[in-house]
Amino acid sequence: MENNLLPESIYETLPDLLKELTTPFVGRERDIVLLSSIGVISSILPKVFGIYDRSRFYSNLFTLIIAPPASGKGMMNKSKVLVEKIHNYIKEISLAEIEDCNAEKKGNKGIKCPELKIKILPGNVSSSKIYKHIQNSNYGLLIFETEADTISTMLKNDWGNFSDVLRKAFHHETISISREIDDKYFEVPNPKLSLVISGTPDQVKPLIQSKANGLFSRFLFYYFNEPVGWKDVSPNGSTVDYNQFFSEAGEDMFRLYGKLIDNNQCEVEIKLSDTQWQTFNDTMSYVVDVFIKEKKLDIIPIIKRQGVMMFRICMILTIIRHKENTIFESSITCNDEDFETALKIIKTTIDHSIQVSSLLGGGNNLSVKETLLLSSLPQTFQRREAITAGEQLNIPKRTVDYTLRNWTKSKIINKVSNGNYSKIKN
Repeated sequence: MENNLLPESIYETLPDLLKELTTPFVGRERDIVLLSSIGVISSILPKVFGIYDRSRFYSNLFTLIIAPPASGKGMMNKSKVLVEKIHNYIKEISLAEIEDCNAEKKGNKGIKCPELKIKILPGNVSSSKIYKHIQNSNYGLLIFETEADTISTMLKNDWGNFSDVLRKAFHHETISISREIDDKYFEVPNPKLSLVISGTPDQVKPLIQSKANGLFSRFLFYYFNEPVGWKDVSPNGSTVDYNQFFSEAGEDMFRLYGKLIDNNQCEVEIKLSDTQWQTFNDTMSYVVDVFIKEKKLDIIPIIKRQGVMMFRICMILTIIRHKENTIFESSITCNDEDFETALKIIKTTIDHSIQVSSLLGGGNNLSVKETLLLSSLPQTFQRREAITAGEQLNIPKRTVDYTLRNWTKSKIINKVSNGNYSKIKN
């Protein structure tokens, strides 16, 4: 459809921390700040989990923002500040432990010192090293890269190809490695890894290569390709010190991280209500059935994994809303506002995933609403039927007319005569 921004309504009901972070921004920049912040926060919620499809899931998300150069996607960098104090704290303690061990080792060569622990893992990492870092992390890692080709360059090398690690880590499947060169074998159960990456449209294919690659459907995409005009870059352009703004939020996240770790040794399960599960299942089932009917089977894995991401966003929003708690109960039920926010985000990002899939080839990829609209129309139909069907899907008449013109140009439908159309069979 014409506008693929996140719905304005979600910004009115966000938990306070995210509302405050996004308030100084508008349009694309606001969407980028929100999604990248959620992606970063997904890596720093220890002991928070939920049950989805009878399996335990943690909050970790793979987020990929795709836009032309100098289009505002660099605002994603601000969200990295949310995790930096946690990263520095973990690294400093680890370095101190290693230093103490090395001093003790001088008198006892049999002592084996611990390896470095971190929270932020660079994308420029070898396959064997990523196993080690995940094994050494207590509560998971974050890969944060502003240039997608940093990772795609590594994936092209035999010694740096960790695509399988990414695919398994998304579902917390055990990863293992056996190396003859140093006679080592180890495995990591329940790996926890979050990704927040940005790149240009040209950087997508080297990273993911094809829609058939299982890595594609594991990403929460945000994509736009329209030109962005000049903005006021003078000191008078904004009264907000973004660095200070995000640093204060980073302090909040540091405190939350510590409280979750020290929470009476108790994990926190995030649950949906029965009504929320019913709404979620009905919505996703309806969308999947329509894409099956339209024989768009390559979109099905995208929709199914976006369901996992939607549940994870519910987990993140719920914990952020309760961040001032001194003690966390063993289970918290997501409230209806956060559930609706997560569902609206996913409805939008499914469309973004479909748009990104078109960059990898495969013909016309209609948005979810376009697919629902097309599916609801008979083989031959009139404009007034399309407008009526659009009303049922909350699509304005102007947008329906715009869509009919686009479908005609794209040879999805034929304009038989004025106001009369027929579908072109696949």
